Amino acid sequence: MDGKTVVRIVETILAERRISRGDFYAQSGISSATFSQWRTGQYDPSQDKIAQIEKCLGVTLADYEKSDPRETLRDDLRVLLNSASDLPPSSVYALISQIEKMKEDAT
Repeated sequence: MDGKTVVRIVETILAERRISRGDFYAQSGISSATFSQWRTGQYDPSQDKIAQIEKCLGVTLADYEKSDPRETLRDDLRVLLNSASDLPPSSVYALISQIEKMKEDAT
């Protein structure tokens, strides 16, 4: 499973459960730097790292990957909207642009 997919799934789960990234990093043993490298596509997680995440969150990441794309889009939008509360007003346009791109990618 590629890093970007893992990050998307983990962020969706964290948003659903209202778990902070800091708590996730501490509980899973995954560093913020490693997570960032996955997000940017610099590296993909090893099976050991995926197993750490699955154990920490009590889920199988592959189950989320197989979900309905419309559900995935809704989850992604939920994560973005939850993140928007931390953005300064000047960054809202970047969020809107990202949402529009996600809509295009989903169709």
